[in-house]
Amino acid sequence: MESKHGKSVKSIRYLIIASLLLSFMCLAAWAALLPAERFSNAGAVQGQADGLTPGGDRHNSYAWTMETMKNSAGEEYLYVGSNRDLLYLIPTQSGISIDIEEVFSGDVAAPESGDLRARIFRKKLGGDGDWETIYTSGMLNTDWPEDLGYRGVVSYAAPGEDRPSLYFGSMGVMTRLLKIGPDFDPEVDEPQVVFQTAPGSASSLRPITVYNKKLYLGVLTVNDNEASADLQVLESETPDENGSWAPVADKRDFPGARMTPIATNYGGIWDMISFNGWLYAFVGSNYTGATDDGFMVFKGKPVGEGTPGRNDYGWLWEMVVGDKSKGARYLYGAGNNSNVTATPFLYSVGGKDYVYVGTFADVISPLSMVTSGDLTALTSSLTPCQVYRFDKNDNWEMIIGNTQDSHGEFTERKGNYGAGFFNPPADMGGIPAGMSLRDLSMNQYAWRMGVYNGKLYVTTFDAGVILDYLRNFVTTDAEKEAIDQIVNAIREYNTNPSGFDLYSTSDGVNFSAVTVNGFGDKFNYGGRTVKATGDAIYIGTANPFYGGQVWKLSEEHHGGSSGCSAAGVYPLALLLIVPMFLRKRR
Repeated sequence: MESKHGKSVKSIRYLIIASLLLSFMCLAAWAALLPAERFSNAGAVQGQADGLTPGGDRHNSYAWTMETMKNSAGEEYLYVGSNRDLLYLIPTQSGISIDIEEVFSGDVAAPESGDLRARIFRKKLGGDGDWETIYTSGMLNTDWPEDLGYRGVVSYAAPGEDRPSLYFGSMGVMTRLLKIGPDFDPEVDEPQVVFQTAPGSASSLRPITVYNKKLYLGVLTVNDNEASADLQVLESETPDENGSWAPVADKRDFPGARMTPIATNYGGIWDMISFNGWLYAFVGSNYTGATDDGFMVFKGKPVGEGTPGRNDYGWLWEMVVGDKSKGARYLYGAGNNSNVTATPFLYSVGGKDYVYVGTFADVISPLSMVTSGDLTALTSSLTPCQVYRFDKNDNWEMIIGNTQDSHGEFTERKGNYGAGFFNPPADMGGIPAGMSLRDLSMNQYAWRMGVYNGKLYVTTFDAGVILDYLRNFVTTDAEKEAIDQIVNAIREYNTNPSGFDLYSTSDGVNFSAVTVNGFGDKFNYGGRTVKATGDAIYIGTANPFYGGQVWKLSEEHHGGSSGCSAAGVYPLALLLIVPMFLRKRR
């Protein structure tokens, strides 16, 4: 029989545990993601023009680059670089002859009076005012502007500068890097051109990054043929003009790299990132079905004289992904040669630093194949995106993907989704020949990532809306019937609607959907840019139909040091404490 003293001790222990639990609940904070807020042309809906310009300009296809910058007064602005009429430019530059307005049933407009001049916009964060156009590209000649779009941007402060400036990399018939300072006044100022290539070397400055307190560019110089092209990584501590840049690598340091222009295809250096003392360069390719297709990854750093493998510029470059016979640890495309390129992002989770890698399928080349009647391109090019990560020792893991597509490189998928953030249903019927059950997702890119309040966010390019127009690309009844079979199979077994997806994870492996329909707009086929600030995360969309948009998401915090609500805790207190007194009365 238990003594009164024993019962008293138990009661006291129970009361202490209950008090500690209640105290913890009062101190612990939790956050809920608020509904997405449209940050450009608020109130506009699907099918209405946006393009960031107040009132709408649907020709501004993408919010292609996005970064924040404070001026000397401490006012912070969100800057966005756009492109113009992209669904006109892509087929034109790829040699495809189509009537844009007819093929896309009026949802894509032909260029307005030939105005392909790219724009840069900005809007004040947390304050009054609307978007303003701060720069419109000049014209190179009567046919082409100097800049067709701004594909890369980075914040960088050169030595002696109090605040960072923004450096925008252009795409066009030549390539330029524009510097915009923190107190840029569009009424009187022009961006400073700190680098440019000669006209005719069609490419783009997508890969721009900061490493060891210097600015780095990945530059592809394309001439008449691939053999005469060059692939360089350039550095500058004080970007000013072409003479302020010096090479640290050329195409000899990237054996096997493709030299196709990244303005219209995926060759050349696609992206770069600084990690663990190295500069990583991601090099793309175009999908041809060859075993050496798929992105490559190299890492480089400056080394001392006498170091084996040191190049002419004092750097050592090592292949991480590519040709295993030349020292790569992983096969081209991380074992999947349909992964034509990839983009890296930093994220720390579980006490470790990682580079997360989102892959891209080749969605440009199949356009020319389809228009020529080669419908097998549709099925062979349906290559849903994967997400990998690697640590400081270059150990790669598959987070999102299908292990059976990796040629044995990965035997385990750590995350909760297959490729394209898609898990096929268990019961599936027949699908057209050449289609894989696991390849029904239309998420072809894991496009961009960003970290907000400790969570990693990933956007996709969802090609679902393109299915609405595929019949318009072919002419015969047999071709249209084949298109219908493919489209019907996708829509029967994949219920994900058109419009890009946005996912988040707090543990680095298991993802939850934030939106799967482009914030309710099927024409938002991509989450092209992501920028996190202290109190929100901004998503810039790819929408070549009615113009790119910007959306804002933030978290509402509850609890914390402000104390806890007695109304919410009182019922739980009763549940914890009342049983103690019931025991005493027995």
